[in-house]
Amino acid sequence: MGNKSMPSSGHEPRPQSVQEVRKLLYRQFRVTLISGRVLEGDFTCLDRQGNIILSNTFEQVTTASGRREERHMGLVLVPIAQQHKVELQVTLDEEVSMLKLVENYAASPREEAVV
Repeated sequence: MGNKSMPSSGHEPRPQSVQEVRKLLYRQFRVTLISGRVLEGDFTCLDRQGNIILSNTFEQVTTASGRREERHMGLVLVPIAQQHKVELQVTLDEEVSMLKLVENYAASPREEAVV
């Protein structure tokens, strides 16, 4: 019989990409579908094929009169083939931090390009 060795801890290290995606778990995502529909919900799962599962999802609906309404959908699977745009909804603190980074970058001295 073949001798299969197992790591002593029983767990293999996770790839960097998996670690990065785990940081996004339960964050608010906005997914625009190719049909134009917009879904907002908590990021719950991403499979290897790129399909996304959102929980506590609301669909943003614009009525014929132009009024915007929300419809609760709960747990939703969004196939990758239907995803047009996927956006992470940032908190106010994150937005302020990003603006400070941009301001600091804009204020920093730059070297002139030598032609």
